[in-house]
Amino acid sequence: MEKVLEQILDELKEMRGDINELNQGQKEMRVELKEIRGDINELKQGQNRLEVGQATLQRNLVDSIGLYTDHIVDYIDDKTEVLNKRVYKAESEIERLSRQ
Repeated sequence: MEKVLEQILDELKEMRGDINELNQGQKEMRVELKEIRGDINELKQGQNRLEVGQATLQRNLVDSIGLYTDHIVDYIDDKTEVLNKRVYKAESEIERLSRQ
């Protein structure tokens, strides 16, 4: 009978050790889970910053392209105006010469 009680006691001690190991493992998992949650939050914040940055970049790019297009149009308009003045002067001179 004593031997059986000792075996039961040994088994209980072994089970307590196993339970303690499980508890310790669970605590470690909780710590790691908190770290993972923190990492996920940091990733979400980084993603939000990237999305805001991308939107800003797109707006700036569209604005820059629009501005560049306006400069091109202004340049062409100026050149066209100069050419029109030259044509007008040439036509005027031709008309003057044809009247003589």
